[in-house]
Amino acid sequence: MDFMANMAELALASRLRRLSDLYWQAVTATYRQSGVEFDVRWATVFVLIARRGPIAITEMAGQLGITHPAVIQVVNELEKHKLIQSAKSDTDGRKRLLTLSEKGEAMIPQLQPLWDAFISVNRQMLNSQTHNLLISLQEMENQLAERGFFDRVQDELKRSKTTGSTTLEAISIVPYEPDYQPDFKRLNVEWIETYFRVESHDLEQLDHPERYVLPNNGQILLAKLGHEVVGCVAMINTRPEEGNTEFELAKMAVSPAAQGKGAGKLLALAAIDYARQLGAKTIWLESNRILTTALTMYTRVGFREVPSVPTPYARADIRMEMTL
Repeated sequence: MDFMANMAELALASRLRRLSDLYWQAVTATYRQSGVEFDVRWATVFVLIARRGPIAITEMAGQLGITHPAVIQVVNELEKHKLIQSAKSDTDGRKRLLTLSEKGEAMIPQLQPLWDAFISVNRQMLNSQTHNLLISLQEMENQLAERGFFDRVQDELKRSKTTGSTTLEAISIVPYEPDYQPDFKRLNVEWIETYFRVESHDLEQLDHPERYVLPNNGQILLAKLGHEVVGCVAMINTRPEEGNTEFELAKMAVSPAAQGKGAGKLLALAAIDYARQLGAKTIWLESNRILTTALTMYTRVGFREVPSVPTPYARADIRMEMTL
């Protein structure tokens, strides 16, 4: 189980860094395999100089949205490797204008096929995503440009202090053990009876999860707030004859006392991650249209409505799927 993924919003910056590290490792290996002496850290500065040079360091920092010292550090390395050159500006003697050197220009034909491959692979992955990562990144950057993260956090801390609310709850996700069966049943009966009625198929799974949920790599995940079990979700292998290709996300329930704390989303993300690690291709679920909060959460984590099929549940009037 990916604990960092389970941390959700708390680990956003760490996950972006982890994603960046995965890219940098792969790109570095590609350069090395191709016999190109080029550091992945140089790429944005190098490309900017190639496309917009002659250009000054201050302009580069502004266009890249990074600090002046960070640009200088890369520029110094590029100069050390004789990939760029500088000359004084004709209009302002204090400015250094940077351009590619002959060696830098000569390297572009070696780099371009690799960059084209990077672009193509990224485009393929982005086009297959439910939410395009580039668009999401742009939206996040725009929000932080309007008001920085530090200022937003200070506002939230002031609000929490005024209202006495706590923004960070110690919710953890744990795998099923037989001792959790009463909690699994309690939580589900509690929420089902709030809106509907408990059906016979519910009781089969709730009373005997070892028979109706857990076989063929099925799993139950539970959310704990401190020592209290406040939520649960089941992953049921619905095509065991095909291995682990398809799972149903079922029996999602969160205690009323824990609602609004993100437990449902944490459970959903953990369940998705569980299926993904098993190599599943599809996850589906059934719900009811009156459960608007749950349906919104499912949509946000990547589920989309699909045509309904026959179901053992009288309350189910919507089916959603996610392709992994």
